[in-house]
Amino acid sequence: MSDPMNNPRGNPPPPDEPRKGSSPLIWILVLIALIAFAWYFYNRNAGTEPINDLTPPAATSDAMTPAPSSPVEGASKPSREKARAPKKVTRAQPRDRDATLLNQLAPSYPPEAFRAREEGTVVVRAQVDELGNASDVEIVRRSGSRTLDRAAMNEVRTSKFNPAIRNGKTVASSVQVPIEYKLDEQ
Repeated sequence: MSDPMNNPRGNPPPPDEPRKGSSPLIWILVLIALIAFAWYFYNRNAGTEPINDLTPPAATSDAMTPAPSSPVEGASKPSREKARAPKKVTRAQPRDRDATLLNQLAPSYPPEAFRAREEGTVVVRAQVDELGNASDVEIVRRSGSRTLDRAAMNEVRTSKFNPAIRNGKTVASSVQVPIEYKLDEQ
């Protein structure tokens, strides 16, 4: 007799375990790798193309210009060629300036100084780099209160500046910033 478990082809019966396939995580990683690969080549090729100038090319062939009908007209041709030539556009260089605060300071009054009813003006000097960041902050004139002096230094240290410009380029410079702490009497 024939056994129902035996196949006529002689293949073993399928196992009871589910078939193991690729994990979805592997497919997601492969997809991310493909996207990164495409991004790399897109960005690599995007910067290599030359930027085309928008000015029209100057006419160099004589076939486009009509022949002069008289000798007087032919004599004036070079002056017309100069008039047709595109003018070179020059960009204005920014004027020299010192470093300035990007936004007006509105320092927060330190609670300790507020409770002690301390007031004063602090003058702080800072080195401003080419990007407008302050460093090497020091006090030039003290207010008479350590709390106000420290608060003023922290305000200047975290402030953003317009960098100084010399000969059309941003340069590092030094700037003095006065900060006034005054209690509002109402």
